[in-house]
Amino acid sequence: MLDAVHELFAQGPVGDILVFLPGEREIREVGDLLRQQTWPQTEILPLFARLSMADQHRIFYPGSKRRIILATNVAETSLTVPGIRYVIDSGLARVSRHSGRTQVRRLPVERISQAAANQRQGRCGRLADGLCIRLFAEEDFRDRPLFTDPDILRVSLAAVILQMKYLKLGEMETFPFV
Repeated sequence: MLDAVHELFAQGPVGDILVFLPGEREIREVGDLLRQQTWPQTEILPLFARLSMADQHRIFYPGSKRRIILATNVAETSLTVPGIRYVIDSGLARVSRHSGRTQVRRLPVERISQAAANQRQGRCGRLADGLCIRLFAEEDFRDRPLFTDPDILRVSLAAVILQMKYLKLGEMETFPFV
């Protein structure tokens, strides 16, 4: 990952970089590594769900410095970060999974789907030509599932069912789910 950032800096100070990493711990570790580099006029910003809203919103206000935004899959969809010219994709994400055996929610690091990788690629080059560097081989990309498993297949519906019971919405078997 560090090599990819070095390569982009060698091309000159044009455009911000969005780096997709699997989780908060990885973001903090990579952020520490990047801060040890001697890149002038560079700002390193984290972006993950547990970050305060004020810190999350910092990514929407580009300043005079080149930014490297280290993000989880929270930046994958439904938001456009201004100034992103480059994406570096680790190809990994923490995915919520319910274990039927232990009845606990887990967050294992998994390879993302082709659709998620394409979505990440689409985060760059919105206003000018962009470049996406994937840190995994093309063959690896082709071997990945086309789409991410839907939440209904990965997470427990217990909380939804309890909420429906509490709201007295009727029997689950006859409820008109979409």
